[in-house]
Amino acid sequence: MARVSEDEVLLLWRALMAYRSGPRPACQATGKPPRSPCPLHGQCPRWTGPDDYLAIMEETPEQTERRRAAWPCTRLADLLSPELRRIGPG
Repeated sequence: MARVSEDEVLLLWRALMAYRSGPRPACQATGKPPRSPCPLHGQCPRWTGPDDYLAIMEETPEQTERRRAAWPCTRLADLLSPELRRIGPG
């Protein structure tokens, strides 16, 4: 089993948040044909729903939280915490 430090978990969490944030997130598909460097892009409802950057201006915080909870990267980020010490089963 791989062991990770608290600092490593926080760095991974920060990288994940930066990768998926902003008006032009790095996980967005670009080019012709459109491709995304994100391995979760194909299963992500973010790209078939409303534009996140604009939607947060019209939604309540609870609506935004519910919508973002469906994103695979949000679920992954929820698993990362300073208490995480092992990556893998059990």
